[in-house]
Amino acid sequence: MSSTLSVFLMAGAVLALAFVLAKIRKGQVQTADAVFWFLFAAALVVLAVFPSIAFWCAGALGIESPANFIFLCVVAILFAKVLLQSVEIARLKERLSQLTQEVALADSEVERPS
Repeated sequence: MSSTLSVFLMAGAVLALAFVLAKIRKGQVQTADAVFWFLFAAALVVLAVFPSIAFWCAGALGIESPANFIFLCVVAILFAKVLLQSVEIARLKERLSQLTQEVALADSEVERPS
């Protein structure tokens, strides 16, 4: 792996950590999401510091370039994260719909005295 890619991985990991920390301080990121992003950035740092891991994994999977292995992993992890977020959004939309209906029923009972 080239030193340029290692530097890029380290810089990306540091920027990701700084961004997550800023969002946590503002209260805009939940703990579970913050843990995910910290682990993601830590994995990038490990791959940048120990590039032999990427070489070994790429060779074991038959991927020609360790950089391609890293990009494949990053895309796969982010795809999984987006899928999980979509499931969570669908669940929250359903819950919001239920709560809206409950509030509407409660308001209609208040307006119509028995």
